[in-house]
Amino acid sequence: MPVFSSRVRKINFLHLLAVSTLFLVADLDSAAARHRPGASASRSAFARVQLDASGNEGTVIGGRPAGCPHNYCGCGLRMYLGISDKRFNLAWNWVRYFPRASAHAGAAAVRPGHVMLLESQVSGTVWMVRDYNSGRGLSRVHKRDVRGYVFVDPNAGQHLANRS
Repeated sequence: MPVFSSRVRKINFLHLLAVSTLFLVADLDSAAARHRPGASASRSAFARVQLDASGNEGTVIGGRPAGCPHNYCGCGLRMYLGISDKRFNLAWNWVRYFPRASAHAGAAAVRPGHVMLLESQVSGTVWMVRDYNSGRGLSRVHKRDVRGYVFVDPNAGQHLANRS
């Protein structure tokens, strides 16, 4: 029995030592980066640029709107469009209740689990979109490639959704 408890203590000590070493190395690496020539300039430039989850630049338009659930892309977009019907909190319901359309400004781009509004075409399949819950708990207007999305026209189906 004493052999077992000393073995457990040794393993716990080694584990603690390894974790402490990792934190020390990470701290030394970040300290070295702060003192590297040009590092402060790039760090401050990075702080001004807002990136989405895909690394794209964009304009932050807010966070989760009041009254929206944790997954709020559908809720944020329906509120922006003045749709009171809470069925549209669920992204895929946009495909179920609105008519299909081609990609155009004002269309909603939908895939299972996400919906966003097309605002203007940048080039090809890249669009400037209004994207609620675009990553890191923020909502943005930013560029997104919309390949693989289904497009619907939320304006054509006004009789299906109660507008506020």
